[in-house]
Amino acid sequence: MADSYDCWLACAVNTAEHIEKLLSHFQTAKEVFEADEKEIRAQSFLGEAEIAYLTDPRKESNMEMQSRFVGQNGIRAVRFDEEGYPERFLSLADRPYCIFLQGKLPDKELPALAVVGSRRPSIYGEEMTEDFAGALAGAGVVIISGVAMGIDGISHKAALQAGGMTVGILGSGIGVPYPKENWTLYREMCEKGCVMSEYGPGVPPLKYHFPHRNRLISALSDGILVVEAAERSGTLITVDRGLEQGKEIYVIPGRIGDRMSAGCLQLIKQGARLVTDPYEIASDLAKIVQNRLQNETNREEGVKKSKNSKQTIELSKKSENGNLGLASDEKVVYDLCRLDTRHFDSLLQGSGLSVARLSEILFGLQSKGLIRQTVPNYYSVTGFGGYNG
Repeated sequence: MADSYDCWLACAVNTAEHIEKLLSHFQTAKEVFEADEKEIRAQSFLGEAEIAYLTDPRKESNMEMQSRFVGQNGIRAVRFDEEGYPERFLSLADRPYCIFLQGKLPDKELPALAVVGSRRPSIYGEEMTEDFAGALAGAGVVIISGVAMGIDGISHKAALQAGGMTVGILGSGIGVPYPKENWTLYREMCEKGCVMSEYGPGVPPLKYHFPHRNRLISALSDGILVVEAAERSGTLITVDRGLEQGKEIYVIPGRIGDRMSAGCLQLIKQGARLVTDPYEIASDLAKIVQNRLQNETNREEGVKKSKNSKQTIELSKKSENGNLGLASDEKVVYDLCRLDTRHFDSLLQGSGLSVARLSEILFGLQSKGLIRQTVPNYYSVTGFGGYNG
């Protein structure tokens, strides 16, 4: 379990990036705690509010109070390098330093779907959320959302009513549910599901926490369902992070001309998958879980055989792209897309090619059926063209 110093640091600093920078200088949370004001102020990336907290003369009593709160409320604090930390967060470049948990995390092998949308949904949006989240939860899919008003709260409630599992990720500290209207839902989720946060006990629901936490909602899921979203909705931040992470985006269509459907209709135009029945999503997620289990089996078998087959594996890696008949620049771009769904800017940086040359290669690879553009400027491999790895 994370210690008192870890919990204190998670309350003090507002972003995972800032914690990472602090620890690259001070090594441990305890060293940050023991640093003097001059050392803290020398960290130019810190804001005044962070500096005030880190140098507060009452920090020892603050830490004791936080530790007591964690212990008295059955909260588990898990550091990124400890057992029990959600594995899917480890691949994030800005993975949380600590995760605070109330309730029980579902089995990592279960399929999980993020359900996101408007905080002020229409009656149609409410009904669709209840139907989809309830049916999928009843079928064994874990419903992930943000415990906010509207679509978030409705999806959690529907999952619980169906006797399924649900996980809520807060934009405030654990033990500080937001909004307060969802307090009853919060307590029920702690008992029958799970609530988590990267922010320590008592951290308020600051405005910029919510878009930042959306990366965790998408990371914990196998796909994202958008129910209702305006054209400039914060929901689209979760979609963007999901696309970066290679997640499938599902959209329930809305009415043309309806403001709350504008974002959904735009996503469909850009290539998101239109769904009208929960079964469509359930079928996809079943395949994802099957592939995950198969990959795990293959990985275990690969470890057993690795001593005897190292040379064969190396030869396979060398010949993999050769079988596709790709030129050297094409190989670079194709390999980048194989690793994850990539934005054009990411491919530009990773390949070192000019804009014109990269555009030419992307067009060629799409023509060969080797990559596809999921939504504008995002590219991933198709699995065709002789390679399915």
